[in-house]
Amino acid sequence: MSFLEDNTGENMDFEDWEEEEAQCCSEDPAGSPMETGQSQASVSSVHTSPRVKAKEPQKFSIFDRDHKVLVLDSGTLKAIPHKSYILPETFFVLASHLAKPSEEKGSPILLAVSKGEFCLCCDKNKGKRKPSLQLKKKKLMSLAAQKETSRRAYVFYKSKVGSRYTLESAAHPGWFICTSRNSGDPVTVTDKTGRRKHTEFSFENPSKTEMSQ
Repeated sequence: MSFLEDNTGENMDFEDWEEEEAQCCSEDPAGSPMETGQSQASVSSVHTSPRVKAKEPQKFSIFDRDHKVLVLDSGTLKAIPHKSYILPETFFVLASHLAKPSEEKGSPILLAVSKGEFCLCCDKNKGKRKPSLQLKKKKLMSLAAQKETSRRAYVFYKSKVGSRYTLESAAHPGWFICTSRNSGDPVTVTDKTGRRKHTEFSFENPSKTEMSQ
């Protein structure tokens, strides 16, 4: 996955953030427009309004089942063995609103890298039959305020599997963010889960990752 142009503070553990997210989603049942200068962090999953309040995105380092860490290398997300000299990419994670979310699939979220300036997107390139994982130049907080039709390709369902999480595309059901068993391969999406692809990830507080090095 590489960068593509698109024309159209405190960190916490992932489980702690989920609890706060759930509380946030129950605070504003009517939904209200985002206001300039408001404190922004996670988009409520309230179903009555496509434009709802947002808080600050939470920050995490992401690891696959082999404990390979996701890094950004020359504009491409890759999974490499975690070493003391490796600086994991910081992912900005924000809860996202969907008009008709699937509770069975998990919680809809948006993910971004490069200080929230590039967002992960699962979409089909022109002439392609299968979707691919892309990084598009779009600010996370701006994306969160857009209508669902413009935002859906950027939404992933976060679902807990044991102590890890899967990330399934909302726009392309059955397609999951994945890493290869081989070190250094780009992060992609797959509709086939199994030994060759890792689709389960752990989310760690960046400060904890730095302390363990």
